[in-house]
Amino acid sequence: MNDSWEEENLIVAIVGPTASGKSALAHKLALRLQTQIISADSRLIYKGMNIGTAKPSIQEQQEVNYHMIDLIEPPERFSLGQYIQQSLPITNTILQNKQLPLFVGGTGFYLKGLLQGLPLTNVAPNYELRAELDLLSNDELFQRLRTQDIKQKWKIHPNDRMRLIRALEIESLCESSQKEEKALRLPAKTLWIGLKAESLDSLRKRIEGRTQKMLKTGLIGEVESLLKEYGEVEIFNKTIGYKETIDFLKGQIGSLDELAGKISITSGQYAKRQMTWFRSNRLIKWFDCMQEEESLLSQVESFIARDFPSLVVKHET
Repeated sequence: MNDSWEEENLIVAIVGPTASGKSALAHKLALRLQTQIISADSRLIYKGMNIGTAKPSIQEQQEVNYHMIDLIEPPERFSLGQYIQQSLPITNTILQNKQLPLFVGGTGFYLKGLLQGLPLTNVAPNYELRAELDLLSNDELFQRLRTQDIKQKWKIHPNDRMRLIRALEIESLCESSQKEEKALRLPAKTLWIGLKAESLDSLRKRIEGRTQKMLKTGLIGEVESLLKEYGEVEIFNKTIGYKETIDFLKGQIGSLDELAGKISITSGQYAKRQMTWFRSNRLIKWFDCMQEEESLLSQVESFIARDFPSLVVKHET
């Protein structure tokens, strides 16, 4: 970046379905724009889950500064509120350094919560806070909510313990998010860049190729090691690739070909759900992920430069 940084904050978010090439594009773009990447992937936050999540390699992490990966152990939980609270100050620091925050990931819930905001009913559970609140009496919960709910929007009976805890959970997220947003000087302008395949069959082939690569580079061994260290924790059975591999290790899937097929099919179904989510965001500028890499990179650079002409692009020699 150079010294002609615009006054307006600018954030770039690269989104799209699994296997669309988001991570590869983001890495190349970060190198050229001399900036940093903030992951928006709900599985990259887990330590040890590397191959099955296509986590950036050690070399890639040495080339580009990645954030919001390897934060917690698999048995732990991680909420939307935690994602917002941790990623906002990182974004603020990148902006203060006159760099372009580059978000990349397929977890639309994270990106919408951070960059656009979510209705209160969509606030994810904060289990640590719930455990803390559960130690309080109903009267203490009610009095705390009265203190935090300045606008008096919550109409809850003092003995409705479950709703009191949920309301305090939401109030806690809103309060922390508002404090961080003020520090970030939001609203910032977000450029939404989407990658998609014109043909679903083309994306399926990519998914199949990526699945084969994961298996060849040690997915089964990774899952065996994780099970040995942590046991069969919930997150493994909720993550594509890990669940199927556990079934394979239990003998419920009979061959490597069948394992690869099941992972690919489930990934394809997930990709369709991701596209349904992202299509609702009309701000996304879509690009064909199946085109030649340099052509895609050039198009994305031009798109960003139209809104941010002071960007310095470092081309490799």
